[in-house]
Amino acid sequence: MIAILLASPSAGFAAAECGTGMDEWCPAPPGDPCGQYRNVSECKADAKCYGMPYRGVSFLPCVLDERGFGVNCPTVGCTSTPPKPVPPR
Repeated sequence: MIAILLASPSAGFAAAECGTGMDEWCPAPPGDPCGQYRNVSECKADAKCYGMPYRGVSFLPCVLDERGFGVNCPTVGCTSTPPKPVPPR
């Protein structure tokens, strides 16, 4: 049993959600026109696209601009779906 778990590290564990790694680039949903972009600068250059926010552990809360691009944290993907508004605290 232990050998099986060691041979397959993801066995018995849920797959990590994309966006939790600081250096990863998550795919857009299928058919999303902004999914063609492979980095932040290409995504930002298209006014119809929005950034996908980093979802990983951070010392400080991630601050996003009006289009969802990280100000103090990484942007991990590009999508045509606008970010959800953050409720006031």
